[in-house]
Amino acid sequence: MSVLDFIYRTAANDGMDLETPADAWYTYVAVSIVSVALAGLALGVATGPPPDAPAAANAIEGATGSEYAASATYEHDADRVTVDRRTITMENEHGTAHASFSYGVVVPVNGHERLENLTDGASFEDEYEAELRDGDTHALAVFQDEVETAYDENTGDELVAEGTLHARKVTVDSGIDDLEPLTEATTVEVTETDTLPGEDRIRENIREVELRYDGVEGRAIRFSVEGDYAGSGSFEESRDETFRDGSGTISIEIRSSNLHQPAAEPVEYSAEFAGDDELPERTLTSSSLGIDDVHERDNEIEREADFDRDHPAIGLDDGGNYDVTLVAV
Repeated sequence: MSVLDFIYRTAANDGMDLETPADAWYTYVAVSIVSVALAGLALGVATGPPPDAPAAANAIEGATGSEYAASATYEHDADRVTVDRRTITMENEHGTAHASFSYGVVVPVNGHERLENLTDGASFEDEYEAELRDGDTHALAVFQDEVETAYDENTGDELVAEGTLHARKVTVDSGIDDLEPLTEATTVEVTETDTLPGEDRIRENIREVELRYDGVEGRAIRFSVEGDYAGSGSFEESRDETFRDGSGTISIEIRSSNLHQPAAEPVEYSAEFAGDDELPERTLTSSSLGIDDVHERDNEIEREADFDRDHPAIGLDDGGNYDVTLVAV
């Protein structure tokens, strides 16, 4: 059946007078075609707006711009959200919207549990309780490392949105946690005595001097002993040791190469402690160590955590507080 036949029958069924002038049913056809076209156009038009990115940006800025710690929540209909330093992009089936922040750099924390908990309102003390209790770990340094990791992993990446945006400016006192000082104990004493070869216990002399160390793993020490032999001549002996496990001994035997003479008391010693990024150099000396002497020295090494004060997302205010704006989408 042709298109004209279809139109003719349709018109007849609708009671149209097909004997009227031809332009009447042409009009009917035109109206029908336009109606179908408009219906198709209506089906292709979006049925809702894209997400309101400016509103989300305003919520974030409300937290960032606060003089003190602050938070904000914004309900949205975005399926995907991208936070890129000072901008936010939100997408759904109806379109994409963009907005920027007037100030502040935002850290998207999706996928980082402790930072997400902070964003939802948890306290720093609760989330980093283990680090705060550990004297060898600085909680603020761990927090900063996690913030930088989240920043590097999420900034500029499209994140799956959950329907609620949480923003929080977290402020942490830089003095909230301190590393406990390192302690090291050193003991030096004569551990063996002897007589001169051929003598029948006329007098005792120093055969061995020992340094005992208990302190810091990896500490390197050069131990030196010098003095006069009990017979004739002088000597100077040194030993190097690195205490990988943080404790151990260095023993120096005094025995001349020809007559195996011991040392006459007293002797002198020195202990040179090598330094590195965490441990300072240190030297112990003594001008008089006799057979019955025990020299004990304790040392305390203050430690400070090293912070990256140049990271774009973390600020340091005049009060000595670190602050950062965290966002979970």
